[in-house]
Amino acid sequence: MRQLSSLCLLLIVLLVLPLFGLLLTGYSLPPHLALFPISTKPSITSFSWHAWGMLAVLLGTTLAPVVYRFFQRTFRSKHERLCTTTFPWWGWIAINWIVISWILAWTRFDWFSPWQVHTFPLLWLGYIVLLNALTYQRSRQCLLLHRPCLIGKLFLLSAGFWWTFEYLNQFVNNWHYENIPETAWLQYFFYTSLSFSTVLPAVLSTYEWLATFPRLTQPFATWHTFHWITNLKTSWLLLALGSIGLGLIGIWPMLLFPILWVCPLCLLLGSQCIGNDYTGFRSLAQGDWRPIILSALAALVCGLWWECWNVYSFVHWKYTIPYVHAFKIFEMPILGYAGYLPFGLTCLVMTEFALGYQSHAQLTMLSKQTENMCHSHEAHEV
Repeated sequence: MRQLSSLCLLLIVLLVLPLFGLLLTGYSLPPHLALFPISTKPSITSFSWHAWGMLAVLLGTTLAPVVYRFFQRTFRSKHERLCTTTFPWWGWIAINWIVISWILAWTRFDWFSPWQVHTFPLLWLGYIVLLNALTYQRSRQCLLLHRPCLIGKLFLLSAGFWWTFEYLNQFVNNWHYENIPETAWLQYFFYTSLSFSTVLPAVLSTYEWLATFPRLTQPFATWHTFHWITNLKTSWLLLALGSIGLGLIGIWPMLLFPILWVCPLCLLLGSQCIGNDYTGFRSLAQGDWRPIILSALAALVCGLWWECWNVYSFVHWKYTIPYVHAFKIFEMPILGYAGYLPFGLTCLVMTEFALGYQSHAQLTMLSKQTENMCHSHEAHEV
């Protein structure tokens, strides 16, 4: 009940503060503003070498220690054996489902035209099942088989979760949709929510699959410690920064659009720590970076597939990003992929906060399951 109250309060903050910032500028509310919006009109794009260069340097400086740590430990570690069991039969169904859905998404068959706008959830349903099959193959554990209630709740939570970002996008207008059919409001809301419901299950399924790769997780099991992450002052600071950032988005949307991906994370994490709720971020106090690294990487993996499948689909989105709109991979400017990193952290924290998901414990369990499978294979061979 307390988590529900906290989520409702955070939702109000997310909805109100950008509006408050907008009103401080002296402008009236835009006529297109809605609680359940879908942006269909492009904004202004621009490119500045100075802005692009500064953001690239900032991103490179931030990621360089992570990349260095990974390769440093990987080269020193022993060769990792690929220990798996038989790929489950339902995984093969998922592969065929994805292939068929992909073909339907990128082609325009007359007989399929009434359903052409609904290929997004078909693709991502197949992706979620496939990632669970891959996780099961490596660890004999997966969300779909062993925690079906959790993944069912994730689908429901995910719809509202992404609607929040669609609402915030009204202030920055960084993406818009094309070829959305005109339908009754309730039908439009249902089918759009169905697409949005796949976001959190996809990211969390990818997170658990990545957790089964010791070579990926071991370099970050012991690293720099940040004891201040558990400090109450840090929690209040995160809440303040998230709140101020949301207000500033309403004032300077063209300049501060990147913090749209950081503010919800600050608010969620600050609320978790103040309420003394479980969060994988607490593992930073012991120097364990695995939940942070894997959740960011999981969203980036999903992001590449989101952008890939989007590019030739009938209903698709396009970007209009100020200052850095250049060097696109699919429809996304290359620096835009950096937004997936904090978004992955937000997905993990939201799942922990709303559903009590024990990210660190689950990661450790999957790693041990994978290691035990390898030991079992070695003993069997001997």
